[in-house]
Amino acid sequence: GYQGFYHLLGIESRCEEAKLSYIIRDHDRQKFEARKDFIEDCVKKMNEKYGEGTVTAEIYDQYYNMKEKIDPNMHVIDIVLRAMQESGVPPRVEPIRGGTDGAQLSFKGLPCPNIFAGGVNFHGPHEFVSVQVMQKVVDTIVKIAEITEEYND
Repeated sequence: GYQGFYHLLGIESRCEEAKLSYIIRDHDRQKFEARKDFIEDCVKKMNEKYGEGTVTAEIYDQYYNMKEKIDPNMHVIDIVLRAMQESGVPPRVEPIRGGTDGAQLSFKGLPCPNIFAGGVNFHGPHEFVSVQVMQKVVDTIVKIAEITEEYND
C-alpha cells in the first residue's frame, strides 16, 4: 500500500548500551521527513528525561521514493508493461516505498521502475524464488532490452 513504515532491522545490546537499527520508508517526501523528525524528537525527549547524551541517533538518507523521477518518464513504465505482456507475465502494478537500486539510479538520472524479481517472503527467513519464475524475469528483461532498442530507433 501507500502507508510508510519504520522497520526495525536489528538490535545489538550489552549491559552498558543498546543499538537499534531501523530503515524508514514512505511514498511521500514530506511524510518521510516527518518520520525522521519523529525519531529526532524521541531522542530529544529521552535525553531530557535520562540526561543529555544518553540517546543518540544517526540518520542518513539511503533511498527516496522514485515516483517523483518516474512520473515525468512514464514511457519506461509502458516499456516494462509491454515486455511483461509479451513474455507471458500478467502485470500486477503495486506501490513500493523505495529501498531498491532502481531508486538510486532514478535519482542519478536513469529512471528505473521496479519490476518483479520473482521472490516470495522478501527479507524474511522463508524468502525464496523458483527457477521457473527466474526464467520469466530473464525473459522480461531481454524483452525490455529489445523494446528499448525499438524505442530508441
